[in-house]
Amino acid sequence: MLKFFSPRNLPFCLVIFRILCAPFIVIFASIRINHCGLFCTIILALGVLSDIFDGVLARKFNVVTDNLRLWDSRADVIFWVCTAIALHILYPTLWHISWVMIIVLGIMETIPRIISHIRFKREASTHHILSKIFTLFLWATISLAFLNGELGNLYWLTLLIGIISQLEAIAIMLIIPKWAVDVKSIKSAWKMRTDFILGNKYP
Repeated sequence: MLKFFSPRNLPFCLVIFRILCAPFIVIFASIRINHCGLFCTIILALGVLSDIFDGVLARKFNVVTDNLRLWDSRADVIFWVCTAIALHILYPTLWHISWVMIIVLGIMETIPRIISHIRFKREASTHHILSKIFTLFLWATISLAFLNGELGNLYWLTLLIGIISQLEAIAIMLIIPKWAVDVKSIKSAWKMRTDFILGNKYP
């Protein structure tokens, strides 16, 4: 039992924590207590911070594994889907604008996953840098929506960054010669492809 709570297991604990945050943000939005939007914003912040620090700690303790990164990606999907549900429970009128991001990015999110399954028979988990930038913008956009009940101009900038991020993820999955996680950019994907062609090893 003590072994489970060792520092080396902290990254995976943070992934589990993010998955647990997902239903709680929906519950808080559903019960509509006083300052509900603020509570949802706090849970959102905790979830995003866990996403940031699981990677930081994994690198610090040298426990970055394919399995950890796959579960990190799965936790992200669960967390953000529940966050979207919570936002629309609290402010259903936002749907007339938010549907654009949900539909467009929802479809684009599935494309690299389909490509990965077709090419490698495995789940996509690129974790490219632009996706992390998109997460920060999405965090800011939804936090403001929880607090103010409206989506401002930041929403459209976030959507644009999200589209570019997904296009890069699609390109990465088409370029890399073998399945891999943590492909930081198209440039990294091309390097992997070149190394593969030249017979060089890559992580």
